[in-house]
Amino acid sequence: MENIGGGFPSSVYFSQQIFLIGICLPLYVVHSVYKPLNIWDFVAAGVCLCGIVIAYFADTQLHNFVTRNNKLKELGKPMVPNLDRGLWRYSRHPNYFGEQLWWWGLVIFAWNLGHGWTFIGALINSMCLAYVTVLMEQRMLKQEYRAEAYRLYQKTTSACVPWFRSSAIAVKDKDT
Repeated sequence: MENIGGGFPSSVYFSQQIFLIGICLPLYVVHSVYKPLNIWDFVAAGVCLCGIVIAYFADTQLHNFVTRNNKLKELGKPMVPNLDRGLWRYSRHPNYFGEQLWWWGLVIFAWNLGHGWTFIGALINSMCLAYVTVLMEQRMLKQEYRAEAYRLYQKTTSACVPWFRSSAIAVKDKDT
């Protein structure tokens, strides 16, 4: 395995480039195929816009939470174990949900132009993000100060798609 600039393995670089090409295929189609606007273009634009807005607000809420917890840590005060307010009340990963809306919105554009096969890039992206989500949640459960609270959060809050919380009491009843 040959290395490129600074010891970075070329196989990693190459696989990232293939991945980027795959998820960007719908953009290539949009810019290379002409077809008059129709209702599906507006649906796709709406999905993409919703994705951007959701990801922005989720990332902003996450940034504020992390910043606040870092200040609490510096002051020697107990940190808040989980972000469960705002969009995070309805989804454990609303930022990922917003990102996925963006990529699947681009697929709608390409599908409308007769190139539905470009979904493969978004599908691979979704599968990679699902894997990363599992790793992220395992990391959260390894942190002592938040493990118990995060387990409850997992039981009551949708993993990705925003939805209403289930009752912790109902979850306890179902477990027994």
